[in-house]
Amino acid sequence: MSPASAAKNKPMHIILGGTFDPVHFGHLRMTQEMLNRFPRAKVSLMPAAYPPHRPEPGASAQQRIEMLELVLGKYPQLTIDSRELNRTEPSYSVVTLREIRQELKDAGKADTCLVFLMGTDAFAKLNQWYQWQELINLTNILVVGRPSSELPREGEVADFYQKHALNSLEQLPHYSHGRVGFCQMPQLDISSTYIREQINQGFSPRFLLPDGILDYMNQYGLYGLNRKN
Repeated sequence: MSPASAAKNKPMHIILGGTFDPVHFGHLRMTQEMLNRFPRAKVSLMPAAYPPHRPEPGASAQQRIEMLELVLGKYPQLTIDSRELNRTEPSYSVVTLREIRQELKDAGKADTCLVFLMGTDAFAKLNQWYQWQELINLTNILVVGRPSSELPREGEVADFYQKHALNSLEQLPHYSHGRVGFCQMPQLDISSTYIREQINQGFSPRFLLPDGILDYMNQYGLYGLNRKN
């Protein structure tokens, strides 16, 4: 897309995928950072059913949805997209993004700026994803800096980044797809894995996630928790 044809901001839909097993303040702060930068954007949290590159989630699909509903209900710009939970096969992002693109086209919103969020750790391994080079034809990719990783400096993912990189993040709303941006933001070095490890070691995960989520986890004994935590 030329600068002349990219002069006007488009409707923006930002997607944050993950297992959300459980959802925590790291996820939630990332969504707020996106809304701080793009106040008119719609942000969808998309839990994966059977992520190809990770172990099977510890909480059921329904429990992960219910935990997301507990924290997102007060924020109308944050929505839950549960489509991947209805699949029995692995959750390939390219398949999901094709579906979303077609839905936007059918709704007369084909020019929507679709943005797929991922951390630098996931982006560095993008060439291991199913049909990874097709992603850029469906969406923009916004890479978010992670405390323990950085953008790749060599190899095919580094070449991919250089080929599609935005000159500045302010340009992102001009493009419906085809660009890769980088966003450094204050990072909460929290992960669902770390929370589960803390529980496994007998430590409380309090203050890593909303109290309502911890209460829910205690109520259902998720990840080996009990009411003493």
